Amino acid sequence: MQQLLSASLLLAVLALGGCQQPAPPTAQQPAPPCIDESKIRGAAACTMQYDPVCGCNTKTYSNACVATNAGVTSYTKGACPSH
Repeated sequence: MQQLLSASLLLAVLALGGCQQPAPPTAQQPAPPCIDESKIRGAAACTMQYDPVCGCNTKTYSNACVATNAGVTSYTKGACPSH
């Protein structure tokens, strides 16, 4: 009787999906655009301080303010490596 109960419990767990593996991920989410045109501010003023940043578009900007006003969505500190 106990074996029958154990077997019934095992079947119930399997039927409810207790041992299912998660589905593999589908295609990755597309990367956000490097330049967000809605954030471009051509008339905005920035200091002339030279503190270069490398934009996600591999263009070096003189500082973070200039990159941000160009609509760049991400950048790293320092000039972009030259190729």
